[in-house]
Amino acid sequence: MNDPAYWASGVRIFWSGLRRRVQKGPVFAWRFIGPVPERLVMVPPDLRPNDPLVARDIYEGRYSFAGRVIDTAGASPFSVVPPSPAWEDALNRFRWLRHMKGAGSDLASTNARALVNDWILSHGRNLKGNPWKMEVTAARVIAWMQYSRLLLIDSDPIFYRRFMGSLARQVRYLRGLASSMSDDLDALNVRIALAYASQVLPTSQRFEKSAVKNLEYQLKTQILPDGGHASRCPDVLPGLLADLLPLAQCYVSASKPVPQELVHAVDRMFPSLRFFRHVDGHIALFHGAGSGNLYLTAAVLRHDQNGARPLGHMPHSGYQRLARGGTVLLADTGVAPGGPHGFTGHASCLAFEMSSGRQRLIVNSGVDGLYRESYREMARLTAAHSTLVVDDTSSARFAGFGSASHANRQRIMPGPSKVRIERRDSESAPGFVAQHDGYARQFGLWHERAISLHDEGTRIEGRDRLVRNGKSGNPPQRQFDIRFHLHPVVRATREDHRSIHLATDQGESWLFTANRGDVLLEDSIHFAGIAGPVRSHQIVISALWPEIDRVEWVIRKT
Repeated sequence: MNDPAYWASGVRIFWSGLRRRVQKGPVFAWRFIGPVPERLVMVPPDLRPNDPLVARDIYEGRYSFAGRVIDTAGASPFSVVPPSPAWEDALNRFRWLRHMKGAGSDLASTNARALVNDWILSHGRNLKGNPWKMEVTAARVIAWMQYSRLLLIDSDPIFYRRFMGSLARQVRYLRGLASSMSDDLDALNVRIALAYASQVLPTSQRFEKSAVKNLEYQLKTQILPDGGHASRCPDVLPGLLADLLPLAQCYVSASKPVPQELVHAVDRMFPSLRFFRHVDGHIALFHGAGSGNLYLTAAVLRHDQNGARPLGHMPHSGYQRLARGGTVLLADTGVAPGGPHGFTGHASCLAFEMSSGRQRLIVNSGVDGLYRESYREMARLTAAHSTLVVDDTSSARFAGFGSASHANRQRIMPGPSKVRIERRDSESAPGFVAQHDGYARQFGLWHERAISLHDEGTRIEGRDRLVRNGKSGNPPQRQFDIRFHLHPVVRATREDHRSIHLATDQGESWLFTANRGDVLLEDSIHFAGIAGPVRSHQIVISALWPEIDRVEWVIRKT
C-alpha cells in the first residue's frame, strides 16, 4: 500500500487509540472521581417511538437487540454472555428504557430501576470493554437523562445517590477522553451527550461554554453545507436529529440561546433527510444504510416546521435525485468518504435506486441489520450495488487497520478520485451524466453513466459506457457487468433474450430492456432485510469491452 493517505490515516487512528488507552489507565483514573450532583436541572424530552410490548418482554427476561434474542430466565442481562457485540452495545446504550417509559406503570419503573442498578454494580466502576466504549457511553448518558423521571420517581435515597454518582462519573469520563477521538460520528455523538450534560446537570459556565464550542466544531466539521453527514450515510440523519432536536429544547427550557450552529445544522438536515427518502418511507441504501427505522424517521420529520421539498441534487454529499410523477431515482455521484468515515464507506460510485409510488424496484444490497461479519464486507463491494463492475473488481479498494476501536474493520481506500457530473434540469426529462475514474488506475477505463426520466416518470432511459483513458495500442479484453439489484418483493420473469418483466406488490408492471450484451436474470442477496439478509434477484447485462463499449437500457411502465 503506497498511498500516503493510507499511512497518515493509520497513524492518526493508532495515536487516537493509544491516547484513549493511556487516559483510561490507572494513572489518570482519578480524573473521573468527583462530587455527586444533588439533582438534575431538567429532564430532556425524547422523540424516539416506544412500544409497551417490548417493555413486557424485558420484564419477562427477553432482550431482543440487533436481531438476537436472549432469555435470561430471571438473571440480570449484564451477567449473561452476549450473543454478539452489537447486541451488547444496544443493551449498554439503554435506549430501550423508552419502551419502559411508554408502558407508563409502576412495575415498569421498578424494573427499569433494578436494571440500571444492576449495571452500576456490575459495570459502573470497571472502565473496560464494550460498556465503556465512547459512543455507547454517550448514548447511555443521554438515555439516563431523558428517562431519569422514570428511574428516580419514588426511588430510595441509596439508588438516587448511586444513580447520580454514576451519571456524573460517566460525564467526566466522556469529558476526559473526548479530545482523543477522531472527528467521526462517534465524536459528534459524544459532544452531543456532553452538551446535554451541560444543561441537565449543575455545571460551571466553563463546562457549558466548552460543551457548546466543541459541539459547534463537530457540527461544522461533519454536517455538510447541503445537510448530509460527512460519512455520506443517509441512515445516520434520523438518529442525529432525534438527539439534536431535544437538545435544542433544553436550551429553550433553560431560557438560553440555542447554539447557532445547532440551529443551522438541523435546518440543513431536514431537507437532506427528505432527499434520501423513498415514498414508502425507507432511506436509500448508500454507504452503510440498512433497513433503518421508519417510525423514527417519521417522528423527527413531524418536527420539520418548514417542510421544504428536497433539492434535486446534493453537491457536497455527492448525490442526485430525479423525481417525476410517482417515480423517484437516487444516485451516488460522489467519491467515497475518507479519513475516519472510511470505515463505513462503500465502493458504490454511480450506483442508483429507483422506486415507483410506495414500491422500491431497483435497490442496492444495503447492510445486514444483524451486523454479521460474514456479510458486512461483502455488502461494501461494487457488485452489491446497482452499477457497473469491471472484471468483477470493485471500483475502490479496502485496507485493514489494527486499532482496537476498529478491530477487523476495513477502511475504504483509493477508488474514484474524480467524478465529473453534468446535471440536466429539464422539466420534461430531468437527468444527469456522470463519469468516475475508479477503474482508470487499474484498467485505464472511466465509467460513464447517463440516466433520465421521461413521460412523467413512466420511462427511465439509461446509458452505461466505458471510456478509454487516452492510451494507445490494442487494449486487453475486459468483461463488464451492469447490475440492477431488485427489491425482494419484485417478481421478475424473462420476456425474451433482451427483456425482463417486473411486477410489484402494488400491482404495477414494468419492462426492462437493453440494446446490447447478454441480459441475464440471476440470484442476489438483499442484506438490508428487516429480519436479516433475504434472497432476491438481479438483472445483469454482461459484455466484453472493447467489442461493446456502450449499453443503453430502458425501464418502462406497462
